[in-house]
Amino acid sequence: MYQRILVPLDGSERAERAIPVAARIARTSGASIVFVHVVLPAVEFGTYTADHLVALKPGAFKRRLAKANDYLTNVVTAYASNLAGIDVATDIVSGAASPAIFSAARWDQVDLVILCSHGETGLKRWLFSSVAQEAVRHSPVPVLVLNENNMVPKALEETHPLRVLVPLDGSPLAETALEPAAHLSSLLAAPAPIELHLLRVVDLPVTGGKFPINSDAALRKEAWQEAEAYLKEVTDRLQESLVDVKVNIASSAVMSIDIAGTIIQQAHESGYDLIAMTTHGRNGLRRLMMGSVTEHVLGATKLPLLIVRPHKVETQVQREAGTKTEERSLTGNTELEVITYAM
Repeated sequence: MYQRILVPLDGSERAERAIPVAARIARTSGASIVFVHVVLPAVEFGTYTADHLVALKPGAFKRRLAKANDYLTNVVTAYASNLAGIDVATDIVSGAASPAIFSAARWDQVDLVILCSHGETGLKRWLFSSVAQEAVRHSPVPVLVLNENNMVPKALEETHPLRVLVPLDGSPLAETALEPAAHLSSLLAAPAPIELHLLRVVDLPVTGGKFPINSDAALRKEAWQEAEAYLKEVTDRLQESLVDVKVNIASSAVMSIDIAGTIIQQAHESGYDLIAMTTHGRNGLRRLMMGSVTEHVLGATKLPLLIVRPHKVETQVQREAGTKTEERSLTGNTELEVITYAM
């Protein structure tokens, strides 16, 4: 399922901590890895900053590209032992961090992006600013966001499977995280088994859209039974589709009006190793899954988080918004390559 992995690097050691994890997945799956470094364009969005004025000097942008190329070459050398036997490529793109990285993901035809949060420069701003929402909303492929203080466990045994929490909201769109999560965690855990836990957070029934009906036991019981039946049906389907994956599937339903908080609490208190979520759910293509839940979890959890954008959403965005063409220079001279990406 994962044949080409993109790892964005911003020059920090923290960002590079994604490399060993990417190598584990690539070695198990036979995938290749492409390291991407983003450089500032000579002029960005028509504004002139001190950096841009320097970049406008003859040869400045070319030197910036050369420095980026040297950096990527040094990274490949430094991690040679991790990358042994893996097909590795490097790519330099120019532009704002988030659009440039996602353009590279399409251009390089990758099917997974892996990055480590808290990079000292671009990635820190990317993950914990408004640009963080771009990762949730617009990445064309699944994104595995690692936390430098809580990486994926390195050694797993039969008695300790890699445990993945997958929140669901009852919609087919939310379910699209299931198979990517199963295959990714299987690659990370191999040869150990994995455990997928399907979590259905049921909104408490409300009156007038404001207050929980704590006294209406019948409605609560009905909602609970529907959630349990839904989880059983999803579990049965998933077991049939994952016959080639060593996986145990469990599920539970929880009633709460605080969906994001409940997901985070369940994940941390129950000792899960990874969370997997989609960007969209029962609210449809025009709204993110459970409102801003995925973004909330991204900003609050210390666990690795796999974010999956449903294919239907990507197709809808391309159909409604069309495409935009962006030029990028990989050599610092007149050679340009054209990238097409959905806005």
